[in-house]
Amino acid sequence: MNKEAFVPRTENSNPLTRDIDTWPLRKILEVMNCEDHRIAPAIAREIPKIQEAVEMVVESLSNGGRLFYVGAGTSGRLGILDAAELSPTFGLPRDRAIAIISGGKQAVFSAIEGAEDSEQDGKEALMAHRPNRDDVVVGIAASGRTPFVLGAMKAAISSGCKTIAVVGDPRGPVAGCAQTTISPDVGPEVITGSTRLKNGTAQKMVLNMISTAAMIALGRTYSNLMAGTSPTNQKLSSRARRILQEATQCEPDQIQAALEQSDGEIAPALIMLMSGLDLDDARNALRQASGSIRKALRLAMGEDFTERRIPQMTCKTVSTEAKQTLYFGTPEEAGFDPGRLEQAFGVVRETVGDGEGPIPGAVAAVIRNNVVIGPRAWGWAARTPERVPVTPNTIFDMASLTKVIATTPSVLMLCEQGKFRLDDPVSMFIPEFGAHGKHAITIRHLMSHTSGLPDHIQFWKEGLEGKQIIERICSLEIPEGNHPGKQVIYSDLGFILLGEIVERVTGMNIKQFSEEKVFRPLGMYDTGFVPPESLRHRIAATEYREDFGKVMWGEVHDENAHALGGIAGHAGLFSTAEDTAKYALMWLNNGRWGDTRILGKSTVLAAIKEQVNLEERRCLGWMLKSMTFSSGGDFLSDVAYGHTGFTGTSLWCDPAQNLAIILLTNRVHSGREGNAHIRLRARFANGVSAAIEK
Repeated sequence: MNKEAFVPRTENSNPLTRDIDTWPLRKILEVMNCEDHRIAPAIAREIPKIQEAVEMVVESLSNGGRLFYVGAGTSGRLGILDAAELSPTFGLPRDRAIAIISGGKQAVFSAIEGAEDSEQDGKEALMAHRPNRDDVVVGIAASGRTPFVLGAMKAAISSGCKTIAVVGDPRGPVAGCAQTTISPDVGPEVITGSTRLKNGTAQKMVLNMISTAAMIALGRTYSNLMAGTSPTNQKLSSRARRILQEATQCEPDQIQAALEQSDGEIAPALIMLMSGLDLDDARNALRQASGSIRKALRLAMGEDFTERRIPQMTCKTVSTEAKQTLYFGTPEEAGFDPGRLEQAFGVVRETVGDGEGPIPGAVAAVIRNNVVIGPRAWGWAARTPERVPVTPNTIFDMASLTKVIATTPSVLMLCEQGKFRLDDPVSMFIPEFGAHGKHAITIRHLMSHTSGLPDHIQFWKEGLEGKQIIERICSLEIPEGNHPGKQVIYSDLGFILLGEIVERVTGMNIKQFSEEKVFRPLGMYDTGFVPPESLRHRIAATEYREDFGKVMWGEVHDENAHALGGIAGHAGLFSTAEDTAKYALMWLNNGRWGDTRILGKSTVLAAIKEQVNLEERRCLGWMLKSMTFSSGGDFLSDVAYGHTGFTGTSLWCDPAQNLAIILLTNRVHSGREGNAHIRLRARFANGVSAAIEK
């Protein structure tokens, strides 16, 4: 790449802040605050990489190695700040976290711009500390190309160190020297070129996450208490007593005595209070446990301890089964006018507001020409019983999007495999369904909502569960005047039956089949039915259920799906915006995404072809854009297809524009009566469509 031609993305001009020098002060501050809201979502996308970095730091420090931060200017000062705080916060010896800044100590207080231009100076600054294979070096560079940092990273590699890059642009040479690169894309700065703004904030947050998570993993906290340090002033002495009181529930005089014996060190005092050991034995337990407080406490109390040296992270490690990854690019790369697209996202942001209104939280993403913009997040994943903010990684109850994300591809795959034809009668696979004149209803009728079955029956209110619901549907009579193929009646019952057909044909329920055949091959690792309790912190809460006396949070909202055990063909799926983007890309690319083919091209083309044009236009599973009101807005093409979910979710794909629009909300957390989400879907889609340039 031509060095002069390379312009870091941190140098891009922000179209939203042109003429900012003519604005009133209030508007300047409001726009700065709005732009700052882009930082946390950008970092959320980097969590897998941040996890890799934490694991590297934990391994190095566990093996007696050191953590180096190398940077210039603002980046160097942020490294100094993080390194300096590890000893007073977590008790890490000062010689284990070392910060190096171009220009030396003077650069901490004054800008020495030319100091960053020498690779040789960076190399010499690191080599002065005699780095070795047990050390880990974090190179911090907003542009991703700072010569001083690059020289240090090259020296780190030659010394066998582990290397991590925290950069504003992953295309620069600093990232090329890193085993793991963390690069939050926070968008153009409010003031072009001033990376001390959003990029600086993002760097500080990333460094804070890496060091804090590493200290927690190394056991230098007790629960969520700062118990690995020693008080050095009156404020910290009071804090130490509060920490020990909360951890041990001992009396104030006992706590004071333990602190006096330990010379103010909280960790040995805690072990003494909880185990009854004397100071020497408590300190010995800490040495044996390499400073891990909980591990030392277990040793002190005589419990058998057989953990591995490097703590195992509780986060899910993403499998490498799916080779392809999403490409997160700029609006320009996707063919959008960036200012207009920002206005479209602004419609969602303004509607959610502070999250106290009818739509507590939302995540939105747009895909065009295989480029993903977003996800952008606003509001609250839960307002009660706890306050949990939405992030781009929030998992939503997808409600009726289950029909098109789980059930539709499963049925189409089985049709491709010759297990049945779309025009086979349902009773061929569920014989009891043929009773009461339903023998003429086909699989195609179920998928196009033209079976004549009722739209919804509250089976759960009848006390029915599991297969009892299937039996009840099979016993139904078709209402008079409902003739198969003659009218569209959007029916949950039809898709409950489709899920049953999948199970009877394959021996796997819709959860097992869709996860094995669709979600895992596409790398949709956050998509599935019946999420475990351990994921609740990431899940958007839905509605308060009177009969259960609780908010549905991590359990399916749809009552019939809940009665079916959370696994059903019509509802029950949980997913994220990123996983939904992978799924949408598979459809937009005619059944294939990356190296993975889920459906044949001819299957996709047949599935999105109009089947009926009666009360509404329907294809197989999906709805087509209506000639009147459409949740996909007014400007999508006539071949656009999509679906919505009662909880407030929606997905629209427009093959004519190679476009997908994803909007996930938890609007039922405010109650099911509101309809703000209905207009929001169309307004957001209109804004996205209007932003298309080429």
